[in-house]
Amino acid sequence: MKISLATTLSFLILALASNSLLVLGTSSVPEPLLDVHGNKVESTLQYYIVSAIWGAGGGGVSLHGGRNGYCPLDVIQLPSDMQNGIELTLSPYNNSTIVRESTDLNLRFSVLLSGRDYCNEQPLWKVDNYDAASGKWFITTGGLDGHPGAETLLNWFKLEKIGNFPGIYKIVHCPSVCESCVKLCHNVGRSFEDGVRRLVLVRDDEPAFPVVFIPATERSTSV
Repeated sequence: MKISLATTLSFLILALASNSLLVLGTSSVPEPLLDVHGNKVESTLQYYIVSAIWGAGGGGVSLHGGRNGYCPLDVIQLPSDMQNGIELTLSPYNNSTIVRESTDLNLRFSVLLSGRDYCNEQPLWKVDNYDAASGKWFITTGGLDGHPGAETLLNWFKLEKIGNFPGIYKIVHCPSVCESCVKLCHNVGRSFEDGVRRLVLVRDDEPAFPVVFIPATERSTSV
């Protein structure tokens, strides 16, 4: 059976359109975060967030007494690259198992902050109120899990790739969970004061904190 030229062209146009839709659909999905082994970062696993710069770059993230002497606890970077810090989980707003770039998520330390030696608060990261004395927004704990919206705006962070380096990211606070809300949009960097490296929001002309993800439970290299 012979096929007319018009029919052939129709099939070609349909195929091209289908391919274009597939490409568009693929490009609209953010890339998954990768750990130091090249595996996809998952919300069901625990990780250490550690400086991507070895040696003088310092170690992983942990907790420290607040600037007022106690609570809320501040999120800090440990000074030695031999210290991985406290493991944590990453929970995307959409409850996805695979954690992706530029996606709103909660960062939660895997510790219980209660009892005599700790603040009675959730170990979930949040942006603290503006500190007028230092002129900075510090990253503290006490955030609320989930509930994306205006009431939890300061609890959401994103991870974005730095340049073309696979597996190296910066932490960003620029929540998309409330489109109509007035919000901050800044990278997370470090403030070096009194021998403590506290995590803070930084200006565009200040360096972001480059990080990698180390699985708390060892995983093999991706193939």
